[in-house]
Amino acid sequence: LGEHLDDIRAGASELEKLISDADGQAHKIFTDALKEVDERFCFLFQRLFGGGEAHLVMTDGETIWDTGVDVVARPPGKHPQGIHQLSGGEQSLAAISMLFASMEVAGCPLAILDEVDAALDEVNLRRFSELTKEYAKNRQILAMTHRRLTMERADVLYGVTLSEPGLSQVIGVKMDEWT
Repeated sequence: LGEHLDDIRAGASELEKLISDADGQAHKIFTDALKEVDERFCFLFQRLFGGGEAHLVMTDGETIWDTGVDVVARPPGKHPQGIHQLSGGEQSLAAISMLFASMEVAGCPLAILDEVDAALDEVNLRRFSELTKEYAKNRQILAMTHRRLTMERADVLYGVTLSEPGLSQVIGVKMDEWT
């Protein structure tokens, strides 16, 4: 029994070391990725807002698994504040900045955006649609929208119509062939 107990203790010690090493590696990978996303997030935030700054800040936690991330943003002419204190349009632009930064760092080939431009005024809508058009050169972006400016910058438009009562039909138009 003594030998078995020693084996169990040695196994438990080895397992604790493996867990500690894995936690350390996860912490490094997470903080490195967060730093990269934060840099792109701040850049895109400044671009979409025409200035200001935004950062991702890790919250305190006992382990990496308990740690969270807060968004601190400062639109031009304002003081730094949490994302929940921004207006609806500002929250949308900040979220778009974060989404595009994350996509870029992760190398995502596809993004599906569902009316992310709904709360934007015309100036910010123009900035969003220009950014989306630029990102669409390197990845496929599917955007559901009712906003004309966003649709005007699309390569292909799809719509759903009722061809007869109870029967939906999908219609696609390539914009370069239509104009």
